[in-house]
Amino acid sequence: MTFPMEQYIKDLEYIINIDSGSANIEGNRQIAGFFARKFSEAGFFVETRQAGAGKRPVVIAKTPGAEKFAFYLGGHMDTVFPDGTVKARPFRIADGCAFGPGTVDMKAGALLILYIARELMQTAPEIPLCIVLNSDEELGSPDSAEILRQQASLCRNILIFEGGRKGGKLVNERKGIAKFSIAIHGIASHSGTAPQKGASAVVELAHWIIELDRLKNYHRGTTVNVGLMEGGTALNMVAPYSKAVMEVRYVDPKEFLRVERALDKLAARPYVEGTRAEVSRLSHYPPLVLTEKTRVLMQRLTKYELVYVKAGGTSDANRLADLDIPIIDGCGPMGGFPHSEKEFLTLETVPERFGLFCSIIRDIGKKG
Repeated sequence: MTFPMEQYIKDLEYIINIDSGSANIEGNRQIAGFFARKFSEAGFFVETRQAGAGKRPVVIAKTPGAEKFAFYLGGHMDTVFPDGTVKARPFRIADGCAFGPGTVDMKAGALLILYIARELMQTAPEIPLCIVLNSDEELGSPDSAEILRQQASLCRNILIFEGGRKGGKLVNERKGIAKFSIAIHGIASHSGTAPQKGASAVVELAHWIIELDRLKNYHRGTTVNVGLMEGGTALNMVAPYSKAVMEVRYVDPKEFLRVERALDKLAARPYVEGTRAEVSRLSHYPPLVLTEKTRVLMQRLTKYELVYVKAGGTSDANRLADLDIPIIDGCGPMGGFPHSEKEFLTLETVPERFGLFCSIIRDIGKKG
């Protein structure tokens, strides 16, 4: 089984050199068109759905005639980078590595899915596959999550091709994540002539930030970060309004409930009299936990001597975590520095991952 590295690099260069930040719908459509065409040429039934008000492309490729599938192979086409990044630092190769926006996170993994699926269609067509590539993962898949869940529910196993970890390690656990907006309403007043008649929303928010920071518990894997804040309207006015956005990452669901209770308590008992708070949950994705079904799948893969790690970041594995289907993440090729201008892909890991997952899918897919 010889891997067509030269063609893979040509294809990778093509999709890397298309700006496809999550906000760039047209760029993602161009990449979606590439994948839809290639999967169709490989013999898969292909459809491209449009998710959400922005009509974000989601490519779905399936083994023709199948209603249930041995494997769900998942990835995303979008990146975190703004328009113009490709022009500033286009695809290049140096010292055995490929550089460019979205190499390891995760255009290389998405492309590897295509090459694996094409190989298996030729050599093991009896193993039904379902492939899904979305274009809003870097936003938390708000528009496509339900499509992903619908397709994954038809599958016995889930493999997510986010970049592999150092040394080839895979990911079998990820923290859950929730995002909240906090809006504080105060009472405006002139800060010089009648400050006592005001109620500062900025001061109230300052108390919140300190209290929320105290909720962190590194020992239990719980982090709380108020990453954005603003408030006030004028220097000589007691601030009538302030707002912040925070995120919570956790392993134990009890920790998430602890943070939610703290938010409720803060809203019910303001520090600054006359202020009131509105808290809205913007999104919430449960943790990817090591379930019994995933343990069974890992046991079936013992001969491959795989090593697994926990990850603090989230992926679409989190969006599928509560489906009670075994999930392994980090299946893509390795590299480093995702979400940065130093991002790179280690090219030699591409054929390694190709051979590994072709073998795994054959072994598990044929045994049922």
